[in-house]
Amino acid sequence: MKKRLLYLLSLVLIWSFGLGCHKTEEQAVAKEPKIINFYYPDGLPALTVAKLAKENPNMGENITVNYEMQETPDLLASKIIKGEADIAIVPSNLAVQAFNKGIPYRLVGTSTWGSLYLISTEDIETLEDLKGKEIYSFAKGLTPDIVLRYVFSESGIDPDKDLEINYLNSAAEVAPAFLSGKTNLALVSEPLATNIMMKKEETKTIIGLNEQWSNIMESKNGYPQSSLIIKSDLIVDEKEFVEKFLQAYEVSSIWAAEYPDELGDYAQDLGIGVKKEAIIKGQDRMNIKFVGIKDCREEYETYFKAILDFAPKAIGEKLPDEEFYFDR
Repeated sequence: MKKRLLYLLSLVLIWSFGLGCHKTEEQAVAKEPKIINFYYPDGLPALTVAKLAKENPNMGENITVNYEMQETPDLLASKIIKGEADIAIVPSNLAVQAFNKGIPYRLVGTSTWGSLYLISTEDIETLEDLKGKEIYSFAKGLTPDIVLRYVFSESGIDPDKDLEINYLNSAAEVAPAFLSGKTNLALVSEPLATNIMMKKEETKTIIGLNEQWSNIMESKNGYPQSSLIIKSDLIVDEKEFVEKFLQAYEVSSIWAAEYPDELGDYAQDLGIGVKKEAIIKGQDRMNIKFVGIKDCREEYETYFKAILDFAPKAIGEKLPDEEFYFDR
């Protein structure tokens, strides 16, 4: 009887020890640190992240978010193509390009809406007044060019026959050309438009492409210029974190639109390439507004269809399927 009792006691001890080890292993796995890489471009998208990057709020036990601003579009695109970003803000057409290439990112919503403007020192009142004129522009074949050409085409102006578009290598080259008087009509984006207006006071906004797009497409917000995307496996594996992050990002975006003075200070501290004065003076033209895909999917579909008809290679020559859109 004693032997049997000792035997049973031994089994209980062994089982208890094994259970304890199992729990210890589970706790070790649960506490393993996780780094989430969030990449975004300099400029307006970086402003939407400023509050998050500066204050770095707690996003969960043993989760660290690495906020990393990319100085050039090529660097950002490389992070996406290689799948190195867990979360990113990218040009909307790059988001669908990546998806169409089988890179597992899902579209969460819009970070910034259209912020492209035609500026001039001339008194130009209508699109018709632009016929026969030379426009300095940039990004040939990319989103700024596509939107410009689409708006003109839908307004009865042939951009190849009725205009002379002079493409420079980058947006950064357009400002010196305009400020020096080499051209008095140029396509620029915010915050560059505000920077130019501060230096050359006679400069006026002739056309806001987002407003024109809204009128043509009957779109409430305009066209989605930059988009927030998240890796599919992160959405599946870290649901609690993803929801907490999206809530915090939305707060950051709203704050950026409502507190330009404080945003200017944060931008300076973070090395964002937008001056405080430009943030304050250009606030109304920046179109910073986070909208989740649930409330703007139709605008994306309109945008992608227009690009598919006009420049199909810009989105990978096909529309994304249902899986692309992440509706919380």
